[in-house]
Amino acid sequence: MQSLNRIKHGLSILALAFSAQSALAADGWQINPLGSGASGASAVSTLNVGGIGFVQMLPDAINPGIFTFIEHGAYQAFSPGSSSPFAGNEITVSYSVSGSGSIVDPSALRLTTGKIELFSDSNRDFGSMATNYGADNGIHIASFDVTYGYPANSQGLVVVNAVGVVGSFASGYLFNSAGTDLATLSNIQLQLTLFNQQIDADGPMIAGVACGLAEACPEGKFSPSPLAFTVQDIGSVSISAVPEPESAAMLLAGLGLLAGVARRRRG
Repeated sequence: MQSLNRIKHGLSILALAFSAQSALAADGWQINPLGSGASGASAVSTLNVGGIGFVQMLPDAINPGIFTFIEHGAYQAFSPGSSSPFAGNEITVSYSVSGSGSIVDPSALRLTTGKIELFSDSNRDFGSMATNYGADNGIHIASFDVTYGYPANSQGLVVVNAVGVVGSFASGYLFNSAGTDLATLSNIQLQLTLFNQQIDADGPMIAGVACGLAEACPEGKFSPSPLAFTVQDIGSVSISAVPEPESAAMLLAGLGLLAGVARRRRG
């Protein structure tokens, strides 16, 4: 489990770096890993996450400096304000993202599509030899479609934006700051902020991520290369329920009405 220890150590080191990214964080939300409702939920703004990805790159046939890529991977979320997994059920993530980039210009990286799946798992087997790194064998909490991703700075921070799939949210796990279950709301937004670095793959990474989630081991054999390699991801995640355009317009109209009433009273 050396890789998990490295992830936890990295999370503690990078805590200050992510606190500096507060402008990226969504409004407060709540999470209950057991799914037993808002009364048992923890209030958060962001959660730390750490895990492993397997990247496969395909250079452009005409311009080898340009490439497309796909990354599959697995994350574990950590309890608010710490680098320790949640007590009870652990929160895990499986994902697949794709996009394009430039070897000579890291700022040209773009994520254009993908899927993020959240799970609550009582088995607590993330990072083990369990199928798919133990990332997707619990209770499915929610699905998100990746809409866009890009480098946020020159130090390697990448921001990934995604929108919740309506009807995919299980009740009792995720709530807005007021305690309303996200399963009853729409227009749910997720944002990941991530650093990653290339890392040598151990047995669970190969079996669970490269061969499992990425299905990149023909005949059961794993062959790393400069175009196919594992990375360690360290970052944070935030979730928010954004008002629908109609609701936002009604809110603004209501505020305008109140302002008008206040002006008349002062007159």
